[in-house]
Amino acid sequence: MSSIVLRKLRSAKARFDQQLDRWSERAIESRKERSFASWLRNLRSNPPHALVGSNFAEYGGVRHHIHAIAKYSSLDVELAPPDDLLQNLSPHEVRTRFREQFFNFEPNGIKAVHSHVFPWFIEWCRSRQRRKAKWVHTYHNPYFPEFSRGALERWQEEINHALLNDARHADLRLSVSRWQQAYLEQEHGISTSYLPNGVEVEICDQADASRFTRATGLRDFILYVGRNDPVKNPVEYVKLAERIPSQQFVMIGRELSPEALRNDWDIDVPRNLAVRGESTHAEIQDAIAACRAAVVTSKREGLPTLVLEAMTQGKSVVVPREAGCLEAIDNGRFGFIYEPGDLDDLVERVDEAMHDSIRCSSSRDRILTEYDWRVIAPRLDALYMS
Repeated sequence: MSSIVLRKLRSAKARFDQQLDRWSERAIESRKERSFASWLRNLRSNPPHALVGSNFAEYGGVRHHIHAIAKYSSLDVELAPPDDLLQNLSPHEVRTRFREQFFNFEPNGIKAVHSHVFPWFIEWCRSRQRRKAKWVHTYHNPYFPEFSRGALERWQEEINHALLNDARHADLRLSVSRWQQAYLEQEHGISTSYLPNGVEVEICDQADASRFTRATGLRDFILYVGRNDPVKNPVEYVKLAERIPSQQFVMIGRELSPEALRNDWDIDVPRNLAVRGESTHAEIQDAIAACRAAVVTSKREGLPTLVLEAMTQGKSVVVPREAGCLEAIDNGRFGFIYEPGDLDDLVERVDEAMHDSIRCSSSRDRILTEYDWRVIAPRLDALYMS
């Protein structure tokens, strides 16, 4: 076969491959269009009692919160966008490419629309305020300077703007903590009702300490759960581990590793500290079950889930003197408080927590009374339908 024929064949194959790629891209885009349009059609033909969004958080407290609403509500609750739609579309595509379609959607037949954090859904809720659906907004922790090493990121500023300027117009505004309720009223003139963040007690009760120990070889340790983020203050925890070399410590969290701690914070991980990185919610419950005490070193918390989950399992907790943490342990009644930045004080409080047999014994009752999602969800349902 001549070289000319070979070149022609290769050229024809390249053109065919390019055309095949274009067909594939068009098929993918068409599938995205159909899936989004199908979701809106279903909302129109089968309106849920409540539409809750934005369902954009990939991890963390906000994701657990809105998924728990859908799980524990006795009503028909739809997440916006639902998880199956996000298998085909990215949050960016929903916010931009399909923005106009969603903003033209009328929530007829829906009793309540419930916004959380993300501006896309907050802006849509405000645009629909004149409609019959009640607009409920839950305030989670806004972004304070402690959430960055310098100035806040643009996306953090955009969220703060939406929370303080748009969400304030909701028909019903909720705060997940009492300190936040007071802060919003005093600093921004925003009146809210208190409905706390919840704990999935059923999942906590499925925890198995031996399962975590079999998988890791670790037991009887001090536990930290939190992402590698300035506001979570992981450096203070590493320094704590350095100060108590005879005790085993464990860190679990997104983007945590010895390399990340060294590169981001210029600190080396001591031998008695195991850094395990991101884990599932169930794996974290197993770690809580296996630990001796849980420690939070955050500079800011809304209402710390780790503390509530540790209390559910009857574990001792140590927290900084910070509003959200203090509220979770009722100002020291159900945990130990250290002064932020005072490493000596932190060491002493951890030593107390490791020998605690009183405070943690009654902490579970506090959770079952005030923070169990099985208690919170009916209250929220009543607000949706009132």
